[in-house]
Amino acid sequence: MTGAAGSWSAQQLAEFLSAISQTTDEAGALREAIESACIAVDAECGAVVSGGEVVASMGWPRFEIPERLLLDAVAGRATTVPVPGAGPAPVLCIALEEHAAHLLVARAATPLVREEQSLVRGMARGLALTLRLLRAIEAERTLRSRADLQAAENVRLLETLRKRQRVLEAMARIQRAISRREPLPGVLETIVGAAGELLGDDAPALLLLDPENPGWMVIAAARGYDPVEIERHRRRRLGEGVAGRAVAEGRLVVAEDYARSPDRVSRFVGLGVQAAMAAPVHEDGRVTGGLILSSFRPGRVFTRSEQDMLLSFAEHASLALSDARRADTMVHQALHDGLTGLPNRALFVDRVQHALVHGRRRGTSCGVLSLDLDRFKTVNDSLGHAAGDELLVAVARRLEEALRTADTAARLSGDEFSVLLEDLSGTEEAAIVAERIVDALRVPFVVGGREVFVSASVGITCGRDSAPELLRQADVAMYRAKAQGKGRHVLFEASMEAEVLDRLELEADLLRAVERHEIAVHYQPVIALDGETLAGFEVLARWNHPTRGLVPPPHFIPLAEDNGSIVALGRQVLRTACAQAVRWIDAFPSEERRIMSVNLSGRQLEDPGIVADVAGALADSGLPADALVLEITETVLMQDTEATIERLSALKALGVRLAVDDFGTGYSSLRYLRRFPIDILKMAKPFVDGLVDADDPDGRALARAIVDLAASLNLSCIAEGIEVGAQAEALRALGCGMGQGFHFARPMAPGDLEALLGDAGAARTFRTPAWLG
Repeated sequence: MTGAAGSWSAQQLAEFLSAISQTTDEAGALREAIESACIAVDAECGAVVSGGEVVASMGWPRFEIPERLLLDAVAGRATTVPVPGAGPAPVLCIALEEHAAHLLVARAATPLVREEQSLVRGMARGLALTLRLLRAIEAERTLRSRADLQAAENVRLLETLRKRQRVLEAMARIQRAISRREPLPGVLETIVGAAGELLGDDAPALLLLDPENPGWMVIAAARGYDPVEIERHRRRRLGEGVAGRAVAEGRLVVAEDYARSPDRVSRFVGLGVQAAMAAPVHEDGRVTGGLILSSFRPGRVFTRSEQDMLLSFAEHASLALSDARRADTMVHQALHDGLTGLPNRALFVDRVQHALVHGRRRGTSCGVLSLDLDRFKTVNDSLGHAAGDELLVAVARRLEEALRTADTAARLSGDEFSVLLEDLSGTEEAAIVAERIVDALRVPFVVGGREVFVSASVGITCGRDSAPELLRQADVAMYRAKAQGKGRHVLFEASMEAEVLDRLELEADLLRAVERHEIAVHYQPVIALDGETLAGFEVLARWNHPTRGLVPPPHFIPLAEDNGSIVALGRQVLRTACAQAVRWIDAFPSEERRIMSVNLSGRQLEDPGIVADVAGALADSGLPADALVLEITETVLMQDTEATIERLSALKALGVRLAVDDFGTGYSSLRYLRRFPIDILKMAKPFVDGLVDADDPDGRALARAIVDLAASLNLSCIAEGIEVGAQAEALRALGCGMGQGFHFARPMAPGDLEALLGDAGAARTFRTPAWLG
């Protein structure tokens, strides 16, 4: 039910009260009440039962009124009554006047929802009050002598009618205030004031449960007490006093001899309270407070009509609270992300604008951080959208924990978050917060019972520009952070804008590069170190851009990873490499099987079609499966998802070999070496450099550890980045089987490599400077 329901209920109740207030006798009031109630909730039939008989009804033919079933419904023995033309229908039964009479409505289509039931209850209260007033008038007429007391009777009747009119006018005034969505504190003050005025007592008050501590109540509106006393006793424990009992038990509580009541409060006895009564106040069906009326008049007795009136005012307070809560909920939903509960873009931009105004007054600046989760798509695609949502919620909580108290985190869209930093002393302070966020998100998350790894690329900007400009600058810096390797933060600089535009242009060109066959494949020889003979090749992609020339892999491979074109690009490179390997097997025969090593990115491994792509490339080219090596980075293996395990196992089942690229630069772990079907470790270049680095005394020991680890696990070892002969000699002495690097040959186009292979002769050795390429 939307916030409009509260306004509808208020309007219907106001019209009902206005209609029955025009009647002059009980029969007319009953007819008008039944008709108005049925029309308001679209009920086909209605009745009033009193004294064991149906005294008024509508919807049934005169001689077909189901009197017995209506009496059973009043007694709780029946829940349905027949509706002409529709059959049995649910019936709502509401007691009037201490259960001496009951209002019943029946609707065939659907049972009445909670808001409609609340509306009918409010109508029943209004009807009961009207009936009491009408009967009081009738009683006055009967008891007074027509002759002697006619004048006094007329005065009394006039006063009763005036009082009745004041009650109805007050109710209508309150209903209009609720319908117009006037500020809630003012509406509650109006209700409290009207209750005190019309009931003729000194001290009405409304108490509500403290949302921060439901064991306490706080005064929301009060009249008749000294303001100092109100402030002194603004909070009281739930269950304390008459109001506390009404809230705790959800019923009307009356204490007419207050000083002797078990619900007395000594400080109010001392203030002179003689009698009190309180009614519970509800919010969407839950008791959330109490409306209390205290009197300082000795011998004060609350009549049933006055008790009904207090209950009616309490129901109006309930309606106002429920309507305000729905309105607040609608506003909150419009300004917050439904998944994480964080502010959305609209609210975040508004807060940035306010922070800028505040900063100009105080002479401070504010900062904006733009965060993009690295590898979120991997988790979302591999584990499903439910896991992705769980991860986003966990990221939001961890992000909030990493911020300062006054900072604001927001989710703008997808896996994009932003942070507002107010009252900054400088960019260093913003960088500290950004570093804290990056570190917090590096810690593994547990999603769906699995450990997953993500990181965040964070862009930082600080200044006093407009909110849209700060967000744009933060985004520019974030793109630079992603381009520099992800999982880091970068401060915005004006020069970055040209770079971002260049990146966007390059990214657009890259999407067309595969279709235009602009991606060239180069090959770097892999050498058997014991005899320095050719053992195979590693495939390296090169982009021949039509205007930029040769674009190095670090400039376009990350772009391809981000926009997903790496899948098509990788498929093209794989098929080209397999076909080239077959040609070289025929052109340069060897007794040993030479390998063709192709890099497989994380995005390719996530693609459900990767196994079919590899199988197709092998089948179409005729390359033996054991001649193909697929290289995977440690970072991909560390994700350790079921999808990764299944796809690597399926690739292994094709007969290809699997290598860990750049081993030792990530989170090297024996766990994944045992868990995955790995054949080859490729020692990262930093360990090869350490072999001849005089400033790295542990370099040789680290390289030996990797070689020994590979041997102990029965894995081959290939060293990458060999640039000088001393490195090759040291690796040979350590027992490393293969290597590659500029010392032997640079990556070359197929034609250049074929020329070198032809010149090398039958031995295919790589011992001379000619192989520097």
